[in-house]
Amino acid sequence: MILQHIPALSSTNLGPGRNKIFIRGIADSSFNGSNQSTISQYLGDARLIYSAPDPDLLLYDVAKVEVLEGPQGTLYGAGTLGGIIHIVPRIPDASSARFGISGGVHLTQNGKPGGDLAGVLNLPLERDRLALRLVAYSSQEGGYIDDAQRRQRDVNRNTVTGIRASLRWTPSADWTVDLSMVGQDLASRDGQYATNDVGSLARRSAIAQPFDNDYRLASLTVRHSLGGINLVSVSSYTIHSIDTRFDATPPVTGASLPDARQAYVEDIEIKLFSHETRLTGSFGTQGSWVSGLSAIDNIEQTTRYLGPSSEPGLLSDVRNGTLDAALFGEATLGLVPDLTVTLGGRLSYVRETGEPAGVQVIENYEPIRSQFRALPTAALSWIPGTDQIVYVRYQEGYRPGALEIVYDAGQPRAARFEHDHVRTFEMGWRFGASEGTGLSGGIVGSVAWWDDIQADLIGEDGLPYIANIGSGRVQNIAARLAYASDNGFVIEASGFFARSNLAHPAAGFDAATDRDLPNIADEGWRLAAKQRWSLAGGSLSLDGALRYVGRSKLAIRPPFDLPQGRYYDASLGLRFQGALLGITLDVSNLLNSRANTFAFGNPFTLASGTQQTPPRPRSLRLGIDANF
Repeated sequence: MILQHIPALSSTNLGPGRNKIFIRGIADSSFNGSNQSTISQYLGDARLIYSAPDPDLLLYDVAKVEVLEGPQGTLYGAGTLGGIIHIVPRIPDASSARFGISGGVHLTQNGKPGGDLAGVLNLPLERDRLALRLVAYSSQEGGYIDDAQRRQRDVNRNTVTGIRASLRWTPSADWTVDLSMVGQDLASRDGQYATNDVGSLARRSAIAQPFDNDYRLASLTVRHSLGGINLVSVSSYTIHSIDTRFDATPPVTGASLPDARQAYVEDIEIKLFSHETRLTGSFGTQGSWVSGLSAIDNIEQTTRYLGPSSEPGLLSDVRNGTLDAALFGEATLGLVPDLTVTLGGRLSYVRETGEPAGVQVIENYEPIRSQFRALPTAALSWIPGTDQIVYVRYQEGYRPGALEIVYDAGQPRAARFEHDHVRTFEMGWRFGASEGTGLSGGIVGSVAWWDDIQADLIGEDGLPYIANIGSGRVQNIAARLAYASDNGFVIEASGFFARSNLAHPAAGFDAATDRDLPNIADEGWRLAAKQRWSLAGGSLSLDGALRYVGRSKLAIRPPFDLPQGRYYDASLGLRFQGALLGITLDVSNLLNSRANTFAFGNPFTLASGTQQTPPRPRSLRLGIDANF
């Protein structure tokens, strides 16, 4: 999981397939809703999400994962306030056939066992011109949370099955066509939270609280090179289904009676079309440029039910649409030797619509909103010596103001919210090669001014809503230092300090004395080391890591401003790699921590202040893999 390797990344911990990821402290809220994400995720060149939580695609057969700290509004558009996570899969190889298989068994202390199995096939269909790459996988994580009221143990089992297919056609040296498809089904049998009045790994609930996240993606990418200009055109289409069920039984009703059990059900269906065409080129030795256009059409239908668990009644059924079209460009030019300047901009048009499904609307109902935005960027870079760079950068990002359908006396109306806007200034220094031997590292400081923050919130009745909570500031300083020797030893230390403040709270959010933004840890660090030894039949490697996550809070105002964080996470791994066969032994949560990583699991009993989400108890995985 990439969150365990990069301290600047943070996340909620509601469960697999339902978490929000944040980069460099740009966190709007701890709760899921219809608001656009603060980050964007890409698989190759295809956009994965727009207004959904992290789909939690399992990272099999991936070459690397890149994190671009934000905002990245100029090149990537809306919803990149915090930055970009770019997953780079391995591409089909038309030169030779390959096959790989891997599997493992998991043992969890105080929990049920699990396992995983995956296979990769690379198949040339026409040598050096056409190839197919297939990835299939299945994983099951055993539960470890007990439900005292229902007298069930280890209720929170997670199951994931997925497939990824990529076809690459290279008709000539200057043309490449990639067709890709992704499918993943994720199911959680129950929530992974506990309550401290019952136990560190236990709670009481009247009904099961399952979750389901089904993800489908198809993408087409065309690349062409002509006269020093490179064209990339990518189109993708996503169907994303998210089904959630919470126990809404009032604690005082005597939930042992079947007719007293209440359920809240939320079914979300998202259809996302994304297209981008960009041109890149160079000014000879003087610099480079990129320009392009993009279009996104995101349609989200959310249906909510509340009532008796056997048949909850319809609460709302709303369909929201967002059309985002943009032109963008950026150029980097050398001013003098070793000094370059970058200037760029993006012009966006956003049109939002909202409508209640199957309901006669009132006369003054206006479910349409249009907005124009211009986003500039500027940077200055200096190369004082070999493998060094010093830079200053100014960037902006935004999210369009939400359009939410709310009900007054049973009649729908359109509620409009201000767009939020981030302006970030940063300075940094990096040195050393990112790969190879020697010393490398860097330090970067940033300050972000965040205006009219939009947040997905929950009321004391447990139901979700959107609000502009005010304007604030996020300050961050991060550093990394690594050393790699030529005898296989690598050590790395990284960390950050962050400060946030809702400096100008909106009405209703000004009562809190602690105005830190939610889910932003005040500090975090990671120390990792690895040693590799060459053996006659292969190699042996040992690696370990210790990570600290500092204090944060769940929400801005009472009664949900609950403390969380302040915990250590240690892991250890041993791997033997032979010519064809590899064997791995990994231990996670080595200290068997029971810390509160996230103070939320159910919106209807959250106000009690007893909810906590422990990390998975100490777990061991024994794995084997083979490549042919």
